[in-house]
Amino acid sequence: MRLPLRTALTALLLLAMPVAAEAAPALWQVSDADSKIWLFGSIHVLPPDTNWRTPAFDDALRQADLVYFEADIGPLGQLGILLKGIQMGFGQHDPWLTKLTPEQSAKLTSAIAPLGLTTAQLGGFAPWLASAMIENAVMKTAGFDGTLGVDSTLQAELPKERKAYFETASGQMDMLATDPLDRQIQRLMLTLDTLDKVPDALRQMVGSWSSGDTDGLADELTDDPSMDQSFVQTMLFDRNAAWVTTIEQLLAANHQDLIVVGAAHLVGDGSVLARLAQVGFTVQRIQ
Repeated sequence: MRLPLRTALTALLLLAMPVAAEAAPALWQVSDADSKIWLFGSIHVLPPDTNWRTPAFDDALRQADLVYFEADIGPLGQLGILLKGIQMGFGQHDPWLTKLTPEQSAKLTSAIAPLGLTTAQLGGFAPWLASAMIENAVMKTAGFDGTLGVDSTLQAELPKERKAYFETASGQMDMLATDPLDRQIQRLMLTLDTLDKVPDALRQMVGSWSSGDTDGLADELTDDPSMDQSFVQTMLFDRNAAWVTTIEQLLAANHQDLIVVGAAHLVGDGSVLARLAQVGFTVQRIQ
């Protein structure tokens, strides 16, 4: 289902922002009368040799007091994700493989066999987590690597005292697990229907992102059939609203920070940038 994530207000806001002559991922500056922060939309998985570092970004990184990320995905964060995944995989969900129709079961088996996965492996986890594991395997097969993503790269190079986080990875997993079982199964089946399109869709998304095409990126991000209204509300809009509250506090305290969050959070209606503009902050695209 295609969702109306972009409105005329946000489109006009983006079009009004000056764009650097050299194509590069979008970078914004948000300011009030006496302070400013920067916002940069990240891609969490990237293919090798993706060039996204620019002088403008590195200048913002150098000036920033703190760099805010969605969550810690460094060694400690990865350990937390592993432990949470194990917890969720043992007796923490209703059995779901037996709830599949014969057609659904056959579809699942056929889709995961080329990825080296089995239903026995996936059945130990909730459908939403099984779906994430399948998508991760497809991305790896297509040459996309989470260790090359913007977040992983920056978190690895920054000292602990310069990093801050809006959320925890464990909390993010809890958000993903909120849907009832039947809805999780439905989303898993939708994921299986589009697996063959994932590599090309990722390449197109990375192309739009790396060239600074925010309109194209917004279109691609809202074309996912599994992005139903409930999912978008929980994983996008509600989180954007919570982050905006924190950002307002940072500006009020005259912090000069860099915020690096998934690119989907910075484009379209209800985005972090649109919300900040609506409450009176000056939003300027500087790259």
